[in-house]
Amino acid sequence: MERERVMEPVLYDIKDAARYLGVAPSTLRYWEREGLVRAGRNRGNDYRQYALHDLIDASEIAFYRRLGVPVRELAGYRTLSARDLDDALDRTARDVEQRIAELEAMRARLARQRALNARAEELEAAGMRPGAPGIARLDAIDYADPALWPLLVDEPWRFAVLVDAADPGTVFEVVADTPTRAGAVWERDAPGAGEGRECLLLVDPDDPNRSNAPALFAEAARQGLEPRLAVGTYLLTAVEEGPHAARWDYYRAWVLG
Repeated sequence: MERERVMEPVLYDIKDAARYLGVAPSTLRYWEREGLVRAGRNRGNDYRQYALHDLIDASEIAFYRRLGVPVRELAGYRTLSARDLDDALDRTARDVEQRIAELEAMRARLARQRALNARAEELEAAGMRPGAPGIARLDAIDYADPALWPLLVDEPWRFAVLVDAADPGTVFEVVADTPTRAGAVWERDAPGAGEGRECLLLVDPDDPNRSNAPALFAEAARQGLEPRLAVGTYLLTAVEEGPHAARWDYYRAWVLG
């Protein structure tokens, strides 16, 4: 009676096998050509057939590929002892931890960029309003400083600009709140810093001296502030919506009096 309960083995075609493994049928064919998986053949039509053990065997290959082990190395995995395989998996585990750390850093950068995008939309909707600068210091850029470029690549929001109200057609490149300081050109807590207006500064990325700074200075004056300069930190580069769309660098800025 016990033998009657044992079912005949089921053979799976390549579509079902690929679906169970989470790969494409072409991937299974490639692994077979590389000697990594095996399949039987239907005697009637010569189509591939996979037994359950074949799928279990192939699932290990799928697992290693998801870990990032190259196909050219997987043949070597098939010849390892249990101890050697554990050593190889230990190395792979360290690689995975490194990738996780990199992804965590990317997620943090993504969250920061989304926050900057949201700030740009908020500033655009709010217009000019009273506000103290959110940065403490701006320094001149030492273009020969090798430490500057990795910093700005990783944290582009430290890139900043300064516009003098006496010369609104010139936009100066500076750097905000960095440990590598080339000489302060503006400090929030300096004597006579004056009051400020928070706003959205737009600078043409193809012509850095073209901006909406003159309009911002005019609006600040209309609000009763005698504008002295504008400082801003980089948010993003995007196309401004509207019938006369143009591409701009967006800065969170403050017009100071």
